[in-house]
Amino acid sequence: MRVRIRPKHSLLGNAFAAILLGTTPAFLVMYWFTAERGGLELVVVAHLVVLVIGLLLLWRQLSVFCAVTDDELIGNGIFTPLVRARLADIRRVQLLRTYLGAASDPVLQLLVTGADGRRLFRMRGNYWHAADLRALAAALPVAVEEAREPITMREFFAASPGAAYWFENRRPLQVAIIAVASIAVLAAAVWIMGLLGLPVRFL
Repeated sequence: MRVRIRPKHSLLGNAFAAILLGTTPAFLVMYWFTAERGGLELVVVAHLVVLVIGLLLLWRQLSVFCAVTDDELIGNGIFTPLVRARLADIRRVQLLRTYLGAASDPVLQLLVTGADGRRLFRMRGNYWHAADLRALAAALPVAVEEAREPITMREFFAASPGAAYWFENRRPLQVAIIAVASIAVLAAAVWIMGLLGLPVRFL
């Protein structure tokens, strides 16, 4: 294996902190309510389920990697299976700095495309160290093209139409996902309050 890299270590710490900070206050309130009113066992089970899911995600994060072998560029994500791109199919390797959202500092991205311009592989610098992306790009059999000036994500997608992941550059889909997630969280909260015999009031 020529080069093998892993995501930023800070991502693991951020994920662990998010799990603790995101779940602890809510479950403390539920423990306090159910200690006198009953239903404590249900809250304990729900808490354990959330913790197990969080630990599984952390374990999955530890297995994420990207590498260049003698004949392939391979890698996986937290929610994606192993992706393989044959080195012989690579025609273009680009390193581009892009502005993500309202961030003032650009983030480096690696884009690898084939003969038809189709995306074979893409890595975003908010998950990987810039030095690692450059090392991985340098190990590929095609000369690396690095743009001097940073561009917006809109310009990035316009220049590389097939580079977007399924959830990117699709505003209606993003709004729909947020709306469905919000409704699901609200429904779960109402269901739990109903099980605990708590009054459900929205006004």
